Amino acid sequence: MRVMVVNPNSSETVTGAIMESARRAASPGTELVAITTKGGTRNIDSAFADYLSGAQMIRTCLDAVRSHPPDAVVLAGFGRVGIDALKEALEVPVVSISEASMAMACLLGHRFTTLTMLQQFIPYQQDLVRLYGFEAKCASVRAINVNVEECVTNREKTLAELSTEVRRIVAEDRADVVILACAGLCGYDRELSALAGIPVLDPVAVAVKVAESLVGLGLAQSKACKFAVPPQPLDQYF
Repeated sequence: MRVMVVNPNSSETVTGAIMESARRAASPGTELVAITTKGGTRNIDSAFADYLSGAQMIRTCLDAVRSHPPDAVVLAGFGRVGIDALKEALEVPVVSISEASMAMACLLGHRFTTLTMLQQFIPYQQDLVRLYGFEAKCASVRAINVNVEECVTNREKTLAELSTEVRRIVAEDRADVVILACAGLCGYDRELSALAGIPVLDPVAVAVKVAESLVGLGLAQSKACKFAVPPQPLDQYF
């Protein structure tokens, strides 16, 4: 089985952290292909960055799919970042780390909290929770004040801020599960879970397992309605 893991930003540093989580989660027989978006922003920290990076990610991903056809694709950005377009364009399962981790959190507890980077990104993620239909299961959306790349490069500062917020989530929000809602936050799940005494989800690890399961079950996104193939040949859109 080949799973392509796509980083929608252009930071190789972030891709490295993403792939560490992906490898930790993947089954022994799964081949992982890492893709870093060409020409996108280094930090997807706003709707502005989302829109700028989305089109670049789609181009990069489609080129990579032609070169190394995968059995499934994981979009390792905790946002929309072109996810609907990718599901339209591809026949293989396409798994968003945000949607997969929210769905998984619902299996593990009554309500979850998403914990992201940067306070100004909270409204974006509140809208994302609503878009995916998980608003009733979401206890809160919280954030630290560290950007995506720094979450990878400055682990001491990031872990300290995450630990403070996780304690508040448990004490004040009464959430049963915490989702690390940024690909740059990969790899902090085990330490934080031990600290909090509740499940803390690494969204990349969850999405890789979901992708493997969909391939094993022979399932992919439905083409009947929302994710129908675009009406024009894809190359006519570029």
